[in-house]
Amino acid sequence: MQTTKILSFLKLIRVLLVFLPLPTYAQMTNYINLFDFKNINTQTLVPVQGLNDTQRHIFTLLKHSFEVQQIINYPKDTAFYWKGLKGNKSFYSKDSLLLFFIRPDDTIRRPCILLTHGNNAKYRSSWHEQMNFYAIDLAMRGFAVAYYENPSSFESRNKNTYANTRNAFYNGFQSAVAASIYITKHASSLNIDTSKLFSGGHSFGAFCTLTLAFADSGQNFTDSIFSTQGNFEAKALYPTIPFSKNIKRTYVIGGGLPKDDTLETNNSRMGAFIDEKDNGLSVLFLHGRKDNLVLFDVTKFGTSDTVASYFYAEGPRALLNNIQASGLDISTKLFVNCSGYHPFINTVCNESNTNCIQQYQWPYLNEPPDSLTSTCPYFTNNLNDSLLRYFAYMATQIDDVNYIAADFLQPAILNSTSEFDDKIYFVQPADTFTFANPGGHYIFRNTDCEGNTIVVTSIPENYATKSNVQMYPNPTANFIIFESTELIQNICVYAVTGALLKEINANNFLQQMDVSNYSNCDYIVIIQLKNEIITKKISVIR
Repeated sequence: MQTTKILSFLKLIRVLLVFLPLPTYAQMTNYINLFDFKNINTQTLVPVQGLNDTQRHIFTLLKHSFEVQQIINYPKDTAFYWKGLKGNKSFYSKDSLLLFFIRPDDTIRRPCILLTHGNNAKYRSSWHEQMNFYAIDLAMRGFAVAYYENPSSFESRNKNTYANTRNAFYNGFQSAVAASIYITKHASSLNIDTSKLFSGGHSFGAFCTLTLAFADSGQNFTDSIFSTQGNFEAKALYPTIPFSKNIKRTYVIGGGLPKDDTLETNNSRMGAFIDEKDNGLSVLFLHGRKDNLVLFDVTKFGTSDTVASYFYAEGPRALLNNIQASGLDISTKLFVNCSGYHPFINTVCNESNTNCIQQYQWPYLNEPPDSLTSTCPYFTNNLNDSLLRYFAYMATQIDDVNYIAADFLQPAILNSTSEFDDKIYFVQPADTFTFANPGGHYIFRNTDCEGNTIVVTSIPENYATKSNVQMYPNPTANFIIFESTELIQNICVYAVTGALLKEINANNFLQQMDVSNYSNCDYIVIIQLKNEIITKKISVIR
């Protein structure tokens, strides 16, 4: 089947929600030989003989993540060059926090994503931090990525203490400001387009990310509790460069914003973050339904009875309600992983399974050699093989998350149209995990996580039951006939998981198909006519 037809099928999946219980987006990313800010440039893939592009993509994330740790741990500022990518690392703040910069190896002025990690992440000492993979993958799509260490990193927490949770949070925001100022200061040498700055982060890093986009000078963090930490620019290496609200779009994984407490009886600490100065901002939320660290509505951070020691944070549902009630021009999207926890993506191990080798099994992989083929011992070793499959299950989800994020950011760069509307999507991994097929790509549900039906407001007639193609008998037991007033060029049959089961090059007005060996189940049929694609459901019942 031609690539265009496959893409058409993938784009049609969402409009079939009223017909199918769990449609899948299958693999969203395409592999092309250019940077389009959305798909993976094949010129950045590590050359491994015997692997296809998808496999090389996963393996490239794995190999480069080992190299990220090595570069970060090298005592000097280090420039590096990978296949199609380049970058360096440097200190960006007065308290010696690190910034790992990666971008395509070209001279084009690139849009830049300020990306940061969650609480207690081993930024300097672990190759398998999730944000490593996100940063590498985004650069492979065409972005410059400033992946910066925030004060919540495992290494920084061991060096610094803060009076209370509010102080720690404010310090995180100051680090985000410092990273933004650093990138602005070095925009020319890094070849960055400062008119296209974005931010992204997970957990504590998501709070840094959102406040960088929403905070206003003289309005937030004005209470005396923050005075000892200085102004917004106090952590910056170049404090004379003032904080600027220059983030165009922001996306967060498992995060929220501090709740406005200016009206609380115990005195004010933080003002309202969402106001008219945020008009034109776009926000993407990705949140696990089972996230018990940052809740969908309101979460209390800090346990002390002293009011100043804790604060309330509003999660994505509360923020969406606030934004809608404000009447401001702020566009929002929310993706909910119904089986996801705080990291959004699912692991091979169940979160409650104490018999798993920690939360992730794949950290125990060895560093890949520089020269390899699919037949070398690194791939054929039994233990490595299992761990590589575990990693692939997570990497396919990282691919989907970054495709969604890139689709969200691309319109601000190319004036293109997003594939996903400004609404709430409910997803979950296909979970057809096998050693042969990682199965981590997301299924788009037609219900919310509790099973309530999602209302589909409109469905193009082409995808409804009215069409030029008749199918009979349906349901069927042994065979089905396709009859059309137009020439049927091609028929493809998919499982509801998105797997291609059969392809028929018909080139006829009447086509019979044998289904006697099919299981009792529903199937998706994509019928290619001369000028349109017809999508239908068939049922095999015996």
